[in-house]
Amino acid sequence: MDRKEFIKVCSGTCLGLIGISLLNQSCTATHYVQSTVSNNNLSVAKTEFTITKKGQTDFRKYIIVKSETLEFPIVVYRLSANSYQAMLMRCSHQGIELSVNGDILSCSAHGSEFSKQGAVIQGPADQPLKSFSVTEDENNIYIKLS
Repeated sequence: MDRKEFIKVCSGTCLGLIGISLLNQSCTATHYVQSTVSNNNLSVAKTEFTITKKGQTDFRKYIIVKSETLEFPIVVYRLSANSYQAMLMRCSHQGIELSVNGDILSCSAHGSEFSKQGAVIQGPADQPLKSFSVTEDENNIYIKLS
């Protein structure tokens, strides 16, 4: 494959991924939450997942949690009313920050993709994402950082 063909293929793939991600996002913006570390846990209110429009309640699929003490943000997926998955948004291939496109986390550097459970979908990454234990109470979820 020559250079021009490679650029065409990569450009087409990127445009396709952008189109798919726009469809997956359903016109909703990414929701960022700032949190602080206390007792090696990040605390996030469950209401951060709630969206109320015209009297209707819906839920975000995920939120992104940032903290001044973390080098990379953490994505938290709401799998069900009482089940959450938290992962460091750091590519296991070369440590680049990932972007979230619906149920897929992708690396802009080399094209690695990960599922919302952190499993590798597409390489060159060959290791899953770092995930965190998540516990909850009535109002909050707690992300254990170690």
